[in-house]
Amino acid sequence: MTLSKVILETAIRRLDRGEIIIHPTESVYGFGGLLMDGPLCTLRRVKGRPKGGFVVLIPSAATVDSLLGDLGRALAEAFWPGPLTLVLDDHEGIFHPGAKALDGSVAVRVPGHEGTLDLLRRCGRPMTSSSANRPGRPPARTARSARAAARECGVDPFTIDAGPLPGGPTSTLLHLAPGGPKLIREGRIDVLQLKEVADIPQ
Repeated sequence: MTLSKVILETAIRRLDRGEIIIHPTESVYGFGGLLMDGPLCTLRRVKGRPKGGFVVLIPSAATVDSLLGDLGRALAEAFWPGPLTLVLDDHEGIFHPGAKALDGSVAVRVPGHEGTLDLLRRCGRPMTSSSANRPGRPPARTARSARAAARECGVDPFTIDAGPLPGGPTSTLLHLAPGGPKLIREGRIDVLQLKEVADIPQ
């Protein structure tokens, strides 16, 4: 799904103001914001998450090339854009501390949804992504449900309506740890698919 120029410009303007927006992913709607104090604080409040990081959506693998290594580059080439989230050790301090986990790692992916990927490329900056729902509730598969969840949490974000989304498994989560890759969560990309590219322990 391609987004109109008006929608893209409005979404970027809202992001630049430090607001969060509702955006589509391959499976469900998400809350997104730029990696700045304001939107990160808002997202923590909305999601009830005082500690820990968020998934960060990036426009291309080039954003994190220096953190990937040979294995990460091979996985990125095989599965990005798409539902593979790589947990990387941000030893260079590329990302805002508020987006990272307590151990300093950052979870990144290039989204497979055409509209959100276009937004990221035009914006030119990474954006957080957390499922658009109140804590403990199912992720929103429609823009209407996502907006209702946001309003219950005290925010009324600009919404990119991409129609009903399919739901289903979340992204696969793989940590490229110094001692070797560790599968944290199997999702849309299964272990056998990963093993075609790299030796991933089950």
